[in-house]
Amino acid sequence: MREPIRLIHTGDLHIGMQNYGRLDSATGIHSRINDFLTTLDKLVDYAIGNEVDAVLICGDVFKNREPDVTQQREFAKRVKRLSDADIKVYIIVGNHDLHNAAGKATSVEIYDVVDLPGVYVRRKPSLDVLNTRRGAFQVVALPYASPSNLAVEGSTIEEISIAIRAKLGHLLDMLIEKLDPALPAVLMAHFSLIGAVSGSERAIMLGREVTLPVGFFARPEIDYVAMGHIHKHQVLYDKPPVVYCGSLDRVDFNEEKEDKGFVEVLLKKGATSFEFIKLDTRPFKTFYVDATTGDPFKKVVEAIQGQPLEEAIVKVKVRLPAHALSHLREKELYRILRERAFYVAGIEKDIISDLSHLRHPGITEKMDVMHAIAEYISKKEEYKDIRQALLKANEQLIQELKEEGAI
Repeated sequence: MREPIRLIHTGDLHIGMQNYGRLDSATGIHSRINDFLTTLDKLVDYAIGNEVDAVLICGDVFKNREPDVTQQREFAKRVKRLSDADIKVYIIVGNHDLHNAAGKATSVEIYDVVDLPGVYVRRKPSLDVLNTRRGAFQVVALPYASPSNLAVEGSTIEEISIAIRAKLGHLLDMLIEKLDPALPAVLMAHFSLIGAVSGSERAIMLGREVTLPVGFFARPEIDYVAMGHIHKHQVLYDKPPVVYCGSLDRVDFNEEKEDKGFVEVLLKKGATSFEFIKLDTRPFKTFYVDATTGDPFKKVVEAIQGQPLEEAIVKVKVRLPAHALSHLREKELYRILRERAFYVAGIEKDIISDLSHLRHPGITEKMDVMHAIAEYISKKEEYKDIRQALLKANEQLIQELKEEGAI
């Protein structure tokens, strides 16, 4: 009985992310780019160590359409390691790779030019047979395509969506008709599917991008559907499996609680199985602090006490009343956080306006300003330690305003 073909399904590598980090002056590489490259190294090590037959990259290799030469060099190093280990690498173009100008080359198409052994890059719908040490399998490639790339027209999103589905459906039907029924087949695509839960790739929001039904790809002739574009790993269909691998590393705080990694596929005609392989990636940590009462500085310090922050990108969200802002001591908090965390993304304040508490049952419209303020101060529990000083200041201020004729 033939052994299953071993594949790695990945995508949305987004090499070039430069948020929440700093530039390494020695290498010229941003620390966040290093994060993504380090995670990619773990995938490559796994592929070589486990004698994987092919790595399928479902689009968005780089964050931008025109990555700098350093980013391209670093990605090329990883591709060459796989090629040297006799592991096929199949790349389809994603929306972040694709230029608006139809004829302009993408950053990953250079591998077609240099003809690196076992490396395929597909910008247009294609069908390929890949011969591996465990046998041959077929790849139906459906790279990302915008309405302009597909030359479809329409005045509304619904008309454009119908036109795109019709065009892609026709192309897909043509490719599937050419499949060899004796060989297992993988369909690779970089699109949004209806019902998928989005990660941080907000471009999939309804009204901004065309989405396709799961049944569009879940064809009986296909043994595994490898999806890219949505950053959250998820399975949308069982037979055949329709799977989003998710982004390889965390892009931002929207992905804070998501596991990151890749999907290992054991491809076999009519009996394909798969498993999500979790990778150790840099953590994002948000601390939510309720400081509506008490000392906000102390409450934030208590919240981060004993927490492992050395490798984490950290954000603090603190809820506090307006009058307590000065007690937050932000400058000192930033110093404490920066001494402990890999990177501090910020301290966000949810301020409760003191105006919401001005309406007091002891205050009436018949009171003059001085007596109304005095009544308010005297009844506020949080002012008890400074009550006399506030009352004196209030009296002096009112007197000065009267002398100036302001009231």
